[in-house]
Amino acid sequence: MEMKVSLAITVAVSVTLMLAIIVITFVVTLSPTDGGKDYKQYIINNVNTNNIHEFLSFLTRETHPAGSEREKVLANEIATRWRAHGLHPVKVLEYKVLLASPDPEKPNKFYILDSENYEIFESSNTQPSLEDPPPAGQDQILSFSAFSGVGTAESKSVVYANYGSSDDFQYLEDQNIVVKDSIVIVRYGQVLPGDKVMLAEARGAKGVILYSDPADVAPLGANLTFPSTVFAPPGATRLDSLRLQGDLLTPGYPATEAAHRIPLDKADLPKIPVQPVGYGDASNLLRLMSGPEAPEEWQGGLDFPYRLGPGLDNGARVKLEVNNKFTTKTVQDVVGVLKGSLEPDRFVLLGNHYDAWTYGGVDPSSATATLTELTRIFGQMYKDQWRPRRTLVFCSWAAGHPGVIGSTEYAEQFSSTLRDRAVVYLNVETVMTGNYSFMAKGVPMLHDIIMELAPMVPNPDQEEVEKGHSSLYDTWLDRFPDNTTGVVRPKVEPIGSGSDYRAFMFTLGISSMDMCFTVAPGEQGLPLRHTAYETYTLNTRLMDRGLLYHQASARLWGLLALEFSTRPLLPLGVLPYATFISASWKEFLHSYETQLTSLNITTEYLNESVDALQDAAEEFTNNLDSEDLSDELTLRRYNDAMMLLDRSLLAPRGLPGRPTLNHVFLAPSSINGYLWDTFPSLRDLLRVAEPDVTQLNEQVSVLTHHFQMATSALTLTLW
Repeated sequence: MEMKVSLAITVAVSVTLMLAIIVITFVVTLSPTDGGKDYKQYIINNVNTNNIHEFLSFLTRETHPAGSEREKVLANEIATRWRAHGLHPVKVLEYKVLLASPDPEKPNKFYILDSENYEIFESSNTQPSLEDPPPAGQDQILSFSAFSGVGTAESKSVVYANYGSSDDFQYLEDQNIVVKDSIVIVRYGQVLPGDKVMLAEARGAKGVILYSDPADVAPLGANLTFPSTVFAPPGATRLDSLRLQGDLLTPGYPATEAAHRIPLDKADLPKIPVQPVGYGDASNLLRLMSGPEAPEEWQGGLDFPYRLGPGLDNGARVKLEVNNKFTTKTVQDVVGVLKGSLEPDRFVLLGNHYDAWTYGGVDPSSATATLTELTRIFGQMYKDQWRPRRTLVFCSWAAGHPGVIGSTEYAEQFSSTLRDRAVVYLNVETVMTGNYSFMAKGVPMLHDIIMELAPMVPNPDQEEVEKGHSSLYDTWLDRFPDNTTGVVRPKVEPIGSGSDYRAFMFTLGISSMDMCFTVAPGEQGLPLRHTAYETYTLNTRLMDRGLLYHQASARLWGLLALEFSTRPLLPLGVLPYATFISASWKEFLHSYETQLTSLNITTEYLNESVDALQDAAEEFTNNLDSEDLSDELTLRRYNDAMMLLDRSLLAPRGLPGRPTLNHVFLAPSSINGYLWDTFPSLRDLLRVAEPDVTQLNEQVSVLTHHFQMATSALTLTLW
């Protein structure tokens, strides 16, 4: 009897001790503090600009386009540094992907020919050196648009289409300016380059010439440009991709060795030749254009009136030659991990791509260097016995510029795991495109947490500090107030196809955010983006001397990673998201209800499903206050429900005509991938002259079903 009592006491003491250890471990792991150490402040205090400077200099020493030998060197260097910082494991993942490149033996050019077929102008395919000495390899940077059609286009008809938006092409049609069989000249900005080309090709254009207008990239005039300012000289030519959707030969599947690849002629590629030029070359063509004068808002920064075309003076014509090559090359993602202690199967992802069209002095190397500094900080915290609750995954993507390829292939390869277990994707494409204000882009689920953390980050703009704006948040609120919600807070912009969040958000339903410092409204950010002059000098001498903006970016990025990896309850805003869905539906009906009614499309059930989701989100939020969230199973149920909200909005067959985009509520706009569309399938079907009623009814039903599933996810029941 005494033994039993002793045994009982021993067992009781042991169990009590075990519970105490578990509770202590639970508290220490879940809290961003450990033994009195404030890890938020630790991150703010420990971002070292010297480290960022050093790695930024290394990254930008040479050009490193996707698939190049230099890109492989950088992949190995990133992996080596991350391992030294304590990440484990660090994997280098290889994919064989389709890439495009210019042919140095047959450079791309456009020619202006006179009425007797004599050449009177030939465009340049390189960008002149402006620094002494010039950066290594600058004379070998050849101008091209990735995935352009290959061949020669020749026409007497040349049309100026402003920014090449859907509205711009509609204006030309309204003015009886015929795009068919013309070569179209379009300025960069406002619309994704691939969408400009798509809209021109759909109207029968023979080819497209892209250029950056001095009104956008050299507002102070051609004499006040790089290397004395951040603005573009006449020869600056922007390289870009016409497709941003992953590897084009393995759509929907990872481009591994085992992958089936479709034939090149079946790939989603433009068929017409496209070539970028500087505004110095473009002026020779624009000056010759005849036809009606373009409207005032279409006029640019060159010293003559812009005309719409379609003809050229004196019977001249244009010949456009594009000789790009398509090759399959191996690219390498670098992915490093700090394993979580209590929920190692839940992943917080931070990502940025490391390849660049030229030197990547700002885009993307500013963020690549910053991300690597964060691996050092979190690695040191880990060595000091700090542990995240959830696993941190640091991602350096390959081939981002040619088509967000590395991130898309990774998302496809691990789609099942990521869809089930990834908590959030935090992206920084580039630290800055300007220094006017901070700006975040992301889904409403993430708005509240960034509003909470941004006031903790010291303002990198010393002039703003002197005005009393001590935090990054203060300037953001002052310069980009959100006037749509009735709440005093800064604006958060939508995301589209423009960066590596694309597959995570729109294919896998993982809440995503991108961040950078930007320019004032109406200005074009980073005028030297993707040109031969986007160098280390541009970044460190002209844009961010001292790298204080890099430091601020790292601080906020790190704070977000810390909170998502340590907070017991995920900082996801269910109610703001449901409210946004409801408001977006009202806005949609305001624009399209008359058209839907004329087509006998009823939205009664869809209306009810949107309302039900709003009610469920309110109830879910209210229930959080009364639940015992110290219970692990209860906590997991609520966290899973929040993660399931976006996953419930994924259609297994994708959107009509866009099968790799699965999110039924949000998707990159089909006419401007810089932005998203809400209710994208309905908008796409209603944009055409004669909408398909059957498809519209089907998509109303699809949306109803998915909103009903989202409601079920929040009610924590099967039905």
